[in-house]
Amino acid sequence: MVAVHGYYNGTVCIPLENEQLFTNQKVIITALDERIEPKVRRLGTLEGKASVLFKKDWSMNDEELIGE
Repeated sequence: MVAVHGYYNGTVCIPLENEQLFTNQKVIITALDERIEPKVRRLGTLEGKASVLFKKDWSMNDEELIGE
């Protein structure tokens, strides 16, 4: 048996951990009193998943940007 933290979004239970669960696998759902606020990302972004840092002397011209 595996225990996985997650939350209920009003429709389904969403796991917060990358534990391998199988389709149609039986589960035991225990509701806790605490609430969590899920991180909401804007569609098409990596917000919250990755970060990009640029050096202060970094630069790119228009041709490099569009691949010419």
